[in-house]
Formats: sequence, C-alpha cells, structure tokens
Amino acid sequence: MWKKANIILLLKPNKGKQQPSSYRPISLLSCLGKLLERIIKQRLLLELNARNILPQHQAGFRPKRSTMYNIVRIERYIKSQLHHPMKRRHAAASFFGIEAAFDSVWHEGLIYKFNDLRLPTYIIKYLISFLENRTATVELDNTLSRLFTLSSGTPQCSPLSPLLYIIYTSDLMNGIPPHTEHGLFADDTALWTSSHQLANLNNRLQQSINEFEKCCKAWKLKLQPIKTELVHFSIHPRKKYKNPVQVKVEDIIIQPATSTRYLGVIIDNRLSWRTHQKQVETRIAARLSLLRFLNRAAIEPNHNIMINLYKSLIRTVI
Repeated sequence: MWKKANIILLLKPNKGKQQPSSYRPISLLSCLGKLLERIIKQRLLLELNARNILPQHQAGFRPKRSTMYNIVRIERYIKSQLHHPMKRRHAAASFFGIEAAFDSVWHEGLIYKFNDLRLPTYIIKYLISFLENRTATVELDNTLSRLFTLSSGTPQCSPLSPLLYIIYTSDLMNGIPPHTEHGLFADDTALWTSSHQLANLNNRLQQSINEFEKCCKAWKLKLQPIKTELVHFSIHPRKKYKNPVQVKVEDIIIQPATSTRYLGVIIDNRLSWRTHQKQVETRIAARLSLLRFLNRAAIEPNHNIMINLYKSLIRTVI
C-alpha cells in the first residue's frame, strides 16, 4: 500500500491540453509512508553531511542553502571577470535542463551509488525496498488508468526523492575542467567560465559541456537543448562579434541570448538586473491593485488580514 501512488495530472499555465508534456504529474502517496520517509531522510542526511559526501555547490533541498547561493556565486564571478584590474575578460554561462530528471533515475545505477558511498546497511536495504515494486495509477478528468509498475525514477512528492536525485547526480561534475565553475539546484545546472579571447572562451565552455553531457549519458540522463540557454556577458553587450560565442548540446547549436531565467531570477548579459527588476515591479503593481480593491471593498478592513495578504502576495515576489 505504501508503494502505490495515485498520479493526478495538473495542466501547466498557458499550455495546450493536447500535449502530454503540458501536464505536471503529482503523486498522491500514503501519509504514513511519507512519515517514515522523512525519518529515513533525516538519518540519511546526517550520514551524508557527517562524511561530506554531497557536492559542495549543490544547493537544492539542503538545509541552510537556497537558490541565492549559486546566483550570488555567478554574479561575483562574472563581475570579477568583466572588471578585472589587469585586463577585462569575456565570460559566458550555459544553463541546462535535464529531460524528465526525477523520472529518469536509473534504479540499478542509484543502488550502485548507495553501495559505492558505503552507506549504512540498514539504510541501503530500506532504500532498495523503497525503489522496488512501486506501482501507480494515473487519474485525469475522473478517469483512472490501469495499475502499472514504475521501473525507473523516484516518486514525485516523496520526501526522499530530491535527496536520492542529488545522490544519483553527485558525480556528474567530476570531469569538468578546473577553469570552469558550476552550480546546481537539484536538476537546474549552470556552467560558467571566462577568457581574454572569445575563441578560447568558446572552447573552454564547449569542453566542459561535452564532459557534462558524456557523464549524463553514462547514467542514462539526457540534456534538453530546447531548455538550454547561453549568455555571453560583456561590458559591450551590443557589439557584434565576427565569431560570437556558441555551443553545441546534443549536436544542436545554442546561440547566445540577451537574458535567461535561472532559479527564479532573470540574468541579463550586462548583469544589470534591470529586466528582472522591471518584471518584479510589474507583478507587484498588479498585486497592489488587488490589495487596494479589497481594502476599499471591505466595510471594516481587517488590518491583520491585509498584512497577511501583503506578506503572501507582495513579499513573495520581492
């Protein structure tokens, strides 16, 4: 019973109903099972942290880490290169998405990593049992599918799944050359580097991407070129270069963009944050209008309610 999931499909915003990729699967799992998973997760975290096993720059689903950790790292690195005291350098960053990341976890490969990390035997036995013989049904428009077996992936909405994914991908960056920095937040991955010359910058970034792609394929993960973004940072962003920076992912050429969204913020090629600020201002203005309407519509406005609405609608955007 604890290994059975009822998967409901939620339509993503502004997506067509006809495409399967337009839906986000949400697994409804046993509450008692999730309670046990939380206990195991805490014990597993204690073991991993005590032995310093988790990657240093993996900030996803870890205590005292957030999305800001890698955003600040990128900003500091790029600024230090663009305004280098000796000679200004070019910098570039590539941002990746992994296709069906959590659903693509190879069970045998994950179990191999449990043993390779020499986790406590009782934890390994539980985790193997946790992965084996899992079943699910899919519900859409009040119609239930037949029961089927899940042969790969980690269960959506399980407290253990994010940590298992981090363990599974803990060595993906081991082959990255030292001249390239990287940052991870679960499956959101970024690589960035710099050089005095554009040609060398391109070679450095492409070399790192090739190593990352090779490691992903070895563990049955696939990068999504359609979700890959490339940004060339420069103090002269409008300058037209004869040989602009471009990279290949899965044999598809990725051209540089003027900006990209990474971990909830918009990073532009000037690193000015103006695009992000404008978007935040627009969202706040719309929500403030709603608060004003509610305040005027109420016969006796409740200040505590308005403060709570402000915290949930406005603060979360800032």
